[in-house]
Amino acid sequence: MRKRSHAIVIDESRCNGCVACSMACPTRALRVRNNLVRAKWERCIDCGACISACRRDALRPRTSTSADLERFKLRVAIPSLVLYGQFGDNVRPGQILHAFRSIGFDLACDMSWMCEMVAAAIDAYLTDCRGPWPKISMTCPAVLRLIQLEYPSLVSHLIPLDTARELAAKLHRRRIAVERGLDPGEIGLFYISPCTALVDTIESPLGRRTSHLDGVFSIAELYGPLLRAVKSNPEASSDEVVSIRGLRWVLASGEIPGMRNVNSITVKGLRDVVYVLDRIESGTFVGADFINTYICDDGCFSGHLTIAGRYAAQRYLHHVVRQLGDPPPVKESRIRSLLQSHFFDLEYPIEPHTPAVDLKDLREATARQQQKNELCAALPGKDCGACGAPNCETLAGDIVEGQAAFGDCPFVRIGQLTREIVSLKEPPRQG
Repeated sequence: MRKRSHAIVIDESRCNGCVACSMACPTRALRVRNNLVRAKWERCIDCGACISACRRDALRPRTSTSADLERFKLRVAIPSLVLYGQFGDNVRPGQILHAFRSIGFDLACDMSWMCEMVAAAIDAYLTDCRGPWPKISMTCPAVLRLIQLEYPSLVSHLIPLDTARELAAKLHRRRIAVERGLDPGEIGLFYISPCTALVDTIESPLGRRTSHLDGVFSIAELYGPLLRAVKSNPEASSDEVVSIRGLRWVLASGEIPGMRNVNSITVKGLRDVVYVLDRIESGTFVGADFINTYICDDGCFSGHLTIAGRYAAQRYLHHVVRQLGDPPPVKESRIRSLLQSHFFDLEYPIEPHTPAVDLKDLREATARQQQKNELCAALPGKDCGACGAPNCETLAGDIVEGQAAFGDCPFVRIGQLTREIVSLKEPPRQG
């Protein structure tokens, strides 16, 4: 497996070792050692919880730069649909798409139609699928990374269809190359993302060797320039018609509104996602054919690279949907034709990150687990994070791996010092 790049950058000059990021990380990928944050990158799912938790900007997203734009003859923005809810009630998608031309892009392309098409494709796939059930959405890459890392047995439950952002990029590149008479490599496609998990999938895509996208900018970094461009020319608008069904995708945080399969649910937020995945893994989950999962509490609206609050953004987009017309849906015959031509397919199956335990190492693994259990029992169980690990169980694992010491726990050290002081105060024994 090739080594992944990551979308999170650590700035040690800003870190004061406060352990807020370590405590926030859902996969226990961060530690504080010598008053500086350290990452076990093999456990990072790029969810960005650490960025939200850090108050000193010691962790930040790694996005594209203006130099990346200059590599291409034609520069195209493909914004997340969440962007349409960042500017208030009176700003339409067409105005936002047009505004990209004023901030360094030659063109901006909508992906709402592809969202509608992917929802219809999933619906058709579920009709012919034979399990295992329930099937799990591919939309949130942080959930996919979590499944690869913590729930490898559930990889077979993932819908083997590509994401709307990748498919939109593939289709737009083909179309623009023909319309503009350009070589496809001369066209730079840049995704405008609400979170670092989506940033990560550009350089380290899931289910494909390379991404159809060439880079990514965050909504937060482009919001100001876009807002100024909209205000300076409020009458300007793109001619592109957006899909209302696609916009409903993002409003409901997933594909379900565009599907006929009513035996589907949306699960949002790390706690609830883990709850459901635990029960699917144990075989005790029943009642749904399809689950749309998001690591963030309110789907992409609560992505940490957005500007508008999640409730305000949803209200703005609801208003936009009410004001726009409702074009006819994509024909089912067209979707089934694309499915048969493998347009929606991934290039290869997604693989788990957790390696199988070799039988010859089983004895050693069992001994290490026993040692970890004994250390956990000896530690105070306060899960305070003062040792630099997020909890006592993680510290015990680090000790077993030789990456920490039992005395790193301040309560253990206090106990040791107390015993030493008491022993010094005791009168010497008489022979």
